Amino acid sequence: MDQLKLWPPPDWHECVVAWKYILETHEVRPQELYDWCDQHSSPSRYHVHGWQSTEGFAFRFENPHDAIMFRLKWKCE
Repeated sequence: MDQLKLWPPPDWHECVVAWKYILETHEVRPQELYDWCDQHSSPSRYHVHGWQSTEGFAFRFENPHDAIMFRLKWKCE
């Protein structure tokens, strides 16, 4: 998948991974989130930005199927 870097973020399918989840579960490092997106075999794009400035990461996916796969993998909000 290719990362799209623009502002404002596109109105795509959003998945939020909160710092609270990352710090409490110790199951994921932020770099793993990016690695998963970069290695996921999809022809579509994704966008990522801080969620509520310091509360976590908001990943947005062009393809709804990618958003579903991301949610299942990372148990995001």
